[in-house]
Amino acid sequence: MAWRDNLLELKKDLDTALARTMGEPVEEDPETEREREELYQLAASLHIAQMLVDLNEVVLGGAGKVESTSLMDYYDDDDEVLEIADEDADDIDEDEGTLEEGVEIRFSLVWDDVTECAVDVELGKTNGRICMLVNGEEVRQQREVLETAVLDAFRDEMDLE
Repeated sequence: MAWRDNLLELKKDLDTALARTMGEPVEEDPETEREREELYQLAASLHIAQMLVDLNEVVLGGAGKVESTSLMDYYDDDDEVLEIADEDADDIDEDEGTLEEGVEIRFSLVWDDVTECAVDVELGKTNGRICMLVNGEEVRQQREVLETAVLDAFRDEMDLE
């Protein structure tokens, strides 16, 4: 009977994955919805999307594109997941140095299709802890710190150091 239960669970996972790729709404548990809303509220309070739009308009003359992605339940072991610097955190996979599961929202400014330049701001929550990363580096959740990190990430992408 366990085999059959495993197959039914696999079918449910497959249906959910297919619904996401087709752009269909996927039922989420109330806790995941609450966590995602908390991340969106933080993003709105820090004006993350507007910051990237401003960077695109002022510095790139509108040549880039700002995107937002919301992901539920992190990827499989082969995909990169949010990395955090706090070595004492209980939610770190010691072998990988990544968060294991949670909700993530990513805002990206992408430009120059040839070199695929991007500045990514990621907000993630797992085990009750929110973290924010700019191009993979964890930063404090303060506007001034975020502004500096975004500018530094842009400079790094453009080799302007």
